[in-house]
Amino acid sequence: MSSKEEASSMRLNRFLARCGLGSRRHVEELILKGRVSVNNSICRELATLVNPSKDIVTVDGKFLRLPALVYYKFYKPRGIVCSMSDPHANETLATILKRENIPQGVVPAGRLDKESEGLLILTNDGELLHKLMHPSYGFKKVYRVLLDRRPSEKLLSLLRKGVVVEGYRMKPVKITRMGPQPKDEENPEGYWLEVVLIEGRKREIRYMMREAGFKVLRLVRIAHGPVNVGTLKPGEIRVLEEGELTSLLSQVRNTNEKRPVKGGAAR
Repeated sequence: MSSKEEASSMRLNRFLARCGLGSRRHVEELILKGRVSVNNSICRELATLVNPSKDIVTVDGKFLRLPALVYYKFYKPRGIVCSMSDPHANETLATILKRENIPQGVVPAGRLDKESEGLLILTNDGELLHKLMHPSYGFKKVYRVLLDRRPSEKLLSLLRKGVVVEGYRMKPVKITRMGPQPKDEENPEGYWLEVVLIEGRKREIRYMMREAGFKVLRLVRIAHGPVNVGTLKPGEIRVLEEGELTSLLSQVRNTNEKRPVKGGAAR
């Protein structure tokens, strides 16, 4: 293989992830199970290099073509199930993406529960999805949380130290007071906090606040890594601006140059 051909080649697992077949772990399982063929020969070698413009790659006999990479940000409204398939939901993220003519293979980097709202980064870039979703790469998620009452300093100290739920200590990176809820908004009472997570689990903020004796009236994700929700309104979706994408990909490159931090799965 010439140096020019090598420069245009990529590892098979990366190619499969770019084609939207899932996380790196998932596509590696496909390879190891013998479900992937390269130029009509089953390939079980993870380090195999393929040239997308020349090699024929199939999974279960289906030919794969490398799609153009696309990047969006979306303000998920409350009441929408953040799923690509749910027969019990009235409306899912998948139905919204279809209605907005978003290309197939575009999925969210993580989820928000049905009653939560705010920023989701959407893309078909499998490598980016993996790094945004895995907490070991240190991408921070910033939330605004409306509680049913003002927390005392004692309770804030408890939250900062972390509370134990089902044997797991849930601890934010940072909690900051934002202030009381303005009287003319949808929820006339309450108090806002800003919570930053890297490490986390499904519905972590809700469980953490419940254990501390609070009721969550509203939960909004306002940032994921360097991307902010900005002026997006609930239900709006748009392509990432050049500056946003540059900042995001730059942070991804930086994660390649330093050892990942430890952490659990974040939601």
